[in-house]
Amino acid sequence: MKRISLLLVLALLVTTIGVGIVSANQPVEQKSAAARQDVKRVVIGTTDDISSLDPAEAYSFHDWEILRNISEGLLAYIPGSTECEPRLALDFPVRSEDGLTYTFTLRDDAMFPDGTVLTPEIYAEWVTRSLTLQGSPYGLISTIEKVEAGENNTIVYTLKEVFDLLPVVLCSQPQVYPFQPGDLPMDAFNNTPPALHGVGAYQLVSYTIGENATFQVNPNYYGEAPAFDEVVFTYYEDDAQLVLAVENGDIDMAWRSPTPTEIPRLADTEEFEVITVPGRINYLSFNTQSEPVNNPLVRSAFAKAIDRDEIIDRAVGGLATPIYSMVPPGFVGGTESYLDLYDVRDLEGAIADLTEAGYTADNKLEIELWFPPERYGGWSTDAMSIVEQQIEETGLVEITLQSQEWTSYRPAATSGEYPFFFLGWFFDYPDADNYLHPFVSCAGSPGLGINYCDEEMERLIAESRATVGTDGREEALANLQDYYAEQAPTIPLLVGQDYMVWNVTRVTNVIVGAPLNLEYRLLQPVE
Repeated sequence: MKRISLLLVLALLVTTIGVGIVSANQPVEQKSAAARQDVKRVVIGTTDDISSLDPAEAYSFHDWEILRNISEGLLAYIPGSTECEPRLALDFPVRSEDGLTYTFTLRDDAMFPDGTVLTPEIYAEWVTRSLTLQGSPYGLISTIEKVEAGENNTIVYTLKEVFDLLPVVLCSQPQVYPFQPGDLPMDAFNNTPPALHGVGAYQLVSYTIGENATFQVNPNYYGEAPAFDEVVFTYYEDDAQLVLAVENGDIDMAWRSPTPTEIPRLADTEEFEVITVPGRINYLSFNTQSEPVNNPLVRSAFAKAIDRDEIIDRAVGGLATPIYSMVPPGFVGGTESYLDLYDVRDLEGAIADLTEAGYTADNKLEIELWFPPERYGGWSTDAMSIVEQQIEETGLVEITLQSQEWTSYRPAATSGEYPFFFLGWFFDYPDADNYLHPFVSCAGSPGLGINYCDEEMERLIAESRATVGTDGREEALANLQDYYAEQAPTIPLLVGQDYMVWNVTRVTNVIVGAPLNLEYRLLQPVE
């Protein structure tokens, strides 16, 4: 069997992190392979969909991937690596002695497609917009007090408190990317602008949600011109259609998410290459301000009733790993606090918690469990059915499964409409902090629909952040995860995998890097 390439994201994470609309357009016509080569077009298929293209509000894999290819940050990940490099900045920042100020020197050759030169003033305006609007991912940049244009083409970040991970955060955050003046209103969100232009290698010229999106080269890109003049995304309803499309030659690449059980078969051909990307976690989440899950006893009961091994065996065909913390294996400071507190499964303990909360066989807890059926692959439906069965085995709960397509699901879940729901997560920056702070900080959790804010949790978060780079970091993170498990605002389930499949006769130089990012500018046609 031909080797399946494995992106060793988690192995890299053990080391020290290096930081020194809907449009009115008609669907894009599918062309033959020869025609695609003539116009240097690459067609990528996906079961993802566009949820938001506003950098201050967007907070999903696909949306961020689009934004990262349209524009860039001062720092960015080296392709295929978890190390940062200067991108729009000429070098790494100069940090003040008190740790509250970071000064970057902006390169002077970054331009938008219309010829406008990126200035520190334009850059600062876009970051200020995100800081003011405080959209879903705001918690990731909430330590920033302000961003201003400085002297000699510099940009100055001022923090509210010392945060040593700031350069790492800036490597991946579209919230701090500049876009062409006029693309978006500066005082309100617009999740579906008709087009979007940044200083990156490509510009988004048109899209129809659920059908296609077309990117064309930024003629003023400061870097090496991309090999493909045009990148087209085609959106599919399910993973089976996606696999069929790449096999039939309708698309050149299949990206998030081909059917996992089909991957060995596709890899065992001369026509296709496969990258396996580990590290995505899937979890159950609660809106902790919503009844009845505002009661910690209910949340702990659900955590005790879950059997992860059964979910993985029956729904995922064994192609996942159970996790007992939101921090997956491979990250410094990760623990198994849920296993320590709730065991592999504790049905009797779940019954006891629910009884203490006032529920009986004649007075059952009734709740809806929401999930996106195709977002993470077709297995999600089976997994949620098993979760329903496991919790209902207490005899004290009645669950109604509810599903919604991703475009509607994501904003509903993150705005707090669902009391109990299913999501996935891949790191924004490669540190355990990113698997904890967004979910339970007062600043971050509202953006994920969890709405959790607790004084003790804030103290533990601050303590873990204050110990970055010290011997006390692991202990601080362990204390934080222990308290997290006691509160159970989420229930971590498994570490899954995503897959990239591409036709080796059409495209090469496919690099999927941190954080789960495909840079279109690196793709090369096969001549």
